[in-house]
Amino acid sequence: MTTIEHAYFSLPRQPVCWLLACAPNDPDPTTRLDSEPYDAPRSLRILIVEDEILIALDMRTMLEAGGHTVVGIADTADHAVAAALRERPDLVLMDIALVGSRDGIDAAIELRARLDIPSLFITAHPDPILRQRAQVAKPLGFLAKPLDEDVLRQLLTELQPM
Repeated sequence: MTTIEHAYFSLPRQPVCWLLACAPNDPDPTTRLDSEPYDAPRSLRILIVEDEILIALDMRTMLEAGGHTVVGIADTADHAVAAALRERPDLVLMDIALVGSRDGIDAAIELRARLDIPSLFITAHPDPILRQRAQVAKPLGFLAKPLDEDVLRQLLTELQPM
């Protein structure tokens, strides 16, 4: 078997739509022409961890419309940790319920311990037991699905460094 054939058959298990969604929309934002003043607050570099592709893409659109940079989208706890190690985001928008053996709380705890990256939990089912377990990760907070764009925008504005 040639190297090309071997590479072709060892593709990752994720569907193509996930692979496309994980790539940044604007690979070189420094070449963009816009009217943003130089003294504007620095945008946040955010990793989205969400296993529902349409929700993840919607979050990405909201964040980028707010001037933030989405460094990637992960669908499992393990992918989240790998992406965070590679990209070093300022913040992780973390869904609690993820596919796989580990959930978003496990990933957030590991990211806080290893890299001191904070998480903002997003969940469709606010459960007091999960919230208590999540406190170990020292989260910035909890947001309920569906996301309220105004609430998310306000919270991210408060988090932006000057």
